[in-house]
Amino acid sequence: MIIDLYLKGELVIVIGGGDEGMLKIRSLLTQDCKILLFSEESNKEIEKYVKQKKITFEKKKISNLDFLEKYKPIMIMGTTDDKELNRKIYQKAKDMNCHGYAVDDPMISDFSHPSLINIENIVQIAISTQGKSPIMAKKFRIEAEKIFKKVIKKEDLNYIRIHEYARSMAKTKIPTPNERREFMYSLMDDKNLKQNLKAGKLGDAKTRIKVLFDLWVKPYGVYANSN
Repeated sequence: MIIDLYLKGELVIVIGGGDEGMLKIRSLLTQDCKILLFSEESNKEIEKYVKQKKITFEKKKISNLDFLEKYKPIMIMGTTDDKELNRKIYQKAKDMNCHGYAVDDPMISDFSHPSLINIENIVQIAISTQGKSPIMAKKFRIEAEKIFKKVIKKEDLNYIRIHEYARSMAKTKIPTPNERREFMYSLMDDKNLKQNLKAGKLGDAKTRIKVLFDLWVKPYGVYANSN
């Protein structure tokens, strides 16, 4: 079972800044979470993310893990090249009542890390072999990515971008989840809105949504389908 763990605003600690650690950090960067990296070595990619204030980095040789106890992470990921250390990192995470992950050791981890198709940091599609064959998961991802980038159009991505705006508006005056869902589906059929989204005119798209919302909702709090 693949679960999209909600990490927004939460602290995730990554220990190990090698190739595996950077793969995990790139995935975490799409989650709007706080990323704290501990590694014995730095590199240009780490320095870039620190400069952009996307991660916090501390150069540190790991001798014991007691220093972690001052933090309150939702997850700790062991991504070093030392399998035994990664297992200790996982156990420390469990002692601290948070999720734990040891790279290349799915049998003890709380989850396996799927191979992700990431489209403009908006749509993520996970391909998992449950940790049995990361190489095959990567192969499938490369092939599937070509297909999904053709299937998922620009207007689809822009609809996702303005979805929260429309949903927040609907919550102000449309009383039930079913009615709000019906309103949201109606937006997908509007030709003018589609044209704005296809052209990337998100401001015009929001204006059009407001027009459609006003048509959908009668004055004085009386609700009606404008169709």
